[in-house]
Amino acid sequence: MIVHQTLKYLFANRLKDASVLISRRRYPASVYIAGYAIEIALKYKICRSLHFWQGFPETKQEFSSYLPLLKQNNAGSLIQLGDIRHHDLDKLLIYTGVEYRIRKNFESEWEIVSQWSPEDRYRKVRILQKTAGLYYKAAKKIIKEITNFET
Repeated sequence: MIVHQTLKYLFANRLKDASVLISRRRYPASVYIAGYAIEIALKYKICRSLHFWQGFPETKQEFSSYLPLLKQNNAGSLIQLGDIRHHDLDKLLIYTGVEYRIRKNFESEWEIVSQWSPEDRYRKVRILQKTAGLYYKAAKKIIKEITNFET
């Protein structure tokens, strides 16, 4: 299990890392790391909304310990660990319990951040300072909204 405090530490520090990378003009790396911050924050929120009090499950065995809780809370649409153990931000948002609010109130920010993919690490891309700054600001806003975290 990845405990809540670890998730919180990770998304907060990845967001800080993204800021440092912008200041060092490492714009592609900044966007890449900020994307991971969002992914981790979404997984943190999933734990909160689905009452995964022990933390985020990393194995099928850990996930299966939550199955009775999922059934009790009518979260039957989540039927396997693979539903939440991936990097697709749009799919993760579904399980946070705040999808409607994010898509309605933070549409432009979500449009910016949801383009992220961990596969970007294999692409040679040119990202300008302005684009990295917009991504960072959008990521910061989304993370603050979904986690109630002061960044």
